[in-house]
Order: sequence, then C-alpha cells, then structure tokens
Amino acid sequence: MFNTSNVGKKIAQLRKEKNMTQMELADILGVSYQAVSNWERGNSMPDISKLPELVELLGCSIDSLLSDKKESALVEHVIKGDAAQFVKEEKVSVETLAAAAPVLKPSQTENLMDTVIRDNEELLNTKDLLSIAPFVSEDFLEYWVKKLMWLTI
Repeated sequence: MFNTSNVGKKIAQLRKEKNMTQMELADILGVSYQAVSNWERGNSMPDISKLPELVELLGCSIDSLLSDKKESALVEHVIKGDAAQFVKEEKVSVETLAAAAPVLKPSQTENLMDTVIRDNEELLNTKDLLSIAPFVSEDFLEYWVKKLMWLTI
C-alpha cells in the first residue's frame, strides 16, 4: 500500500525545493491549501486526477512520488486510460489493486476489481474483499460477498 506519510514528505520536500508555499501549490492545482497540508502530513493522498499536474509541477515522475513500482504503474495506466489492459497483461493482483485504491476513484477501483477477478473468481477470498472494502461502494461489496458465499458452498 502507498505509504501516505512518505508520499507526503516527498511532496513537501519537492514543493520546498521549488520554493513554493502550500497556498501557491494549491492555487495552481485548484485545490485548497488544507488539501496540500493534509497530503504533506500524510493524512490523505492527492486525487488521481491531480497526479499528472502535481508531478509535472514538482518535477518528478508518478513512480518516484508514490515509490511503489507495481502500484505506481497501475496508477499511471489508469491516468492513460488503459488500466484494464495493463491489469490483464501484468496479471495484477487484488493486493496490488488494494494498495493503489487510496488514490483511485471508487468506480475505477470497482472496474479494475471486476477485471482482476473476472477470470479468477475461484481465487477470490474474504481477505481480498476486506482489503478493497474502504474504497468501493456498499453495493459492489455486497455483490461480491454474495458471490463469494455462493462460490464457497
């Protein structure tokens, strides 16, 4: 999983190297300075839609900002719009998806989860569902819990 504290420290360090205030970074990105403060303190992560602009402003790559190769690659493919293909080709696991989920939108996590388990429903387990539960809708989770219960009968 992305270490929000490490990501926050990296954002703060790179922002300071650019001699920018939190307010200046926030204004450029169209977010509140409180959002930037929360990122830097490790309380939250930047929205996936802001990552390309953020890394461009900070002069780094998504991979170097997030520091997790597989998860970072998944996020980059979500931004490019070819994540489903990446998930299939790279055989991305539920664990990897769960690690990337904090920066994904719930619908993105749900779509990718469907892709990950579509051909491997028999491998789905309670631990996997628990790992993505905070990042998906209640309806989505309920569907897969029922499916899991049916698969284990």
